[in-house]
Amino acid sequence: MKSVSSKTFDFVNHELEVDKIIRSKFNDSQMSNAKWKKLFMLISVNCSEIYAIWKFIDSDSDGVGLIGSPEISELEDTYINHKFWFGPRYYKEIQWLSFPKIVKKAGFENVPVCNTVQNTDFLLNELNKVGHWPIEETNNGFTIFGHR
Repeated sequence: MKSVSSKTFDFVNHELEVDKIIRSKFNDSQMSNAKWKKLFMLISVNCSEIYAIWKFIDSDSDGVGLIGSPEISELEDTYINHKFWFGPRYYKEIQWLSFPKIVKKAGFENVPVCNTVQNTDFLLNELNKVGHWPIEETNNGFTIFGHR
């Protein structure tokens, strides 16, 4: 697929490609646009400093890295309008988000790598107050699935 940052990026063709990937790779889609938006709004209000590992449907890796949550102003009806290093993305492109209890943050030139503990139990409790989610709990936090 073309880079989202391309000046000639074709959103219509990109969405058709996304839909084709979803149909060919997954049996079940478990999150709607509204549900993803609700999740990110809840995170932004209650846990804005929490980090997640993002997995997109077109990614061959097991996750694309730890990054914070988008802000409410970046949540559109069908996509996240955020300047992540991977560009804006449709909600339906999210295969899963994993929220680890222990985050290993990379160091810088004179700063060593450190482990940070996140309160994923708080986030999980807040989520359960406002809806039912396709969640799988793990030893190191939990994962929310968009597609399986």
